[in-house]
Amino acid sequence: MALGIGTLAVAGPIAYSIQPFWVYLLVQMLVFALLALSLDFIFGYAGLLSFGHAAMFGAGGYAAALLIREVTASALVVLPTAMLVGVLTAALIGWLSVRARGIYFAMLTLAFAQMIYVATFTDLPAMILDTAMITGGDNGLIGIQLYELFGIDFRNRLNYYYLTLGIVALSLAGLVRLANSPFGRVLQGIRENEERIEFLGYNVRRYKIIAFSISGGFAGLAGGLYVPFQSVAEPGLLHWTVSGELVVMVLLGGMGTLWGPMLGAGLIVFLEDRLGGVESWEIILGSIFVAVVIFAPRGLAGMIIAVRNDPRAALDNAKRALRNYLQEVRG
Repeated sequence: MALGIGTLAVAGPIAYSIQPFWVYLLVQMLVFALLALSLDFIFGYAGLLSFGHAAMFGAGGYAAALLIREVTASALVVLPTAMLVGVLTAALIGWLSVRARGIYFAMLTLAFAQMIYVATFTDLPAMILDTAMITGGDNGLIGIQLYELFGIDFRNRLNYYYLTLGIVALSLAGLVRLANSPFGRVLQGIRENEERIEFLGYNVRRYKIIAFSISGGFAGLAGGLYVPFQSVAEPGLLHWTVSGELVVMVLLGGMGTLWGPMLGAGLIVFLEDRLGGVESWEIILGSIFVAVVIFAPRGLAGMIIAVRNDPRAALDNAKRALRNYLQEVRG
């Protein structure tokens, strides 16, 4: 983990010296890595598949945009507030959803997230409060300025990159510690056998709501980092397609590892940018996903761990997976 953060710290100035755009792309990769990290905490450890994380991501982003426009651009105020809004949004969705299990829980989170998306798209809060504009409707909120923090000029994208990298590194360290704490062990027990954990006397519903709220807080924090950098908060941040893509990032990277989904998120953001100008680029991206599923069913993290532990066995497993896949295709 420390090696990866150190590598990114060195990569920033190098990328900036080559072309400033690469720093822009690196910031995007870090933001979505944080978002994937937040989902993996609840999905990989508690077994709760959420299709509603875009709601917390967008809520944190809109909270940041409104605070910057109306109150202050101080990062020390806005970022914790974005995180708090993510926590509260997740707590509400979680409280209404955790009684359901499996795919039913996933569908409930999707439904509530889409309700929030529609409310944002139509600027329902402004209609209720009878004001001119709050969310900006389908146009969103544009012209959001960058943060202010100790006189640092964040118009220099490299400075914003280090701000994002620092926050992502602290978030990863905090969630790793939490995942390996007694609280995290209970979440893993819930994932493996919910009835047994309940029989042992734990309040499973409370643990789920708390874990979902923590996860939502980090999703809101990701939104708070993303919106000022893009200078716009728009309803697309809350759309279900963001949540769907996030699930793909977690599965591609390797759920339950925390760092794996971050790697998967970075890879997807990079490939979407690089392949975006290619005709039918979705087919190429889909083919890469299929290859990972066939040769690395535990994701990129599982593949890296397998190669590090025993390269020869990892190669043999890949060959075996290909043979099995071809046999199934042939029937």
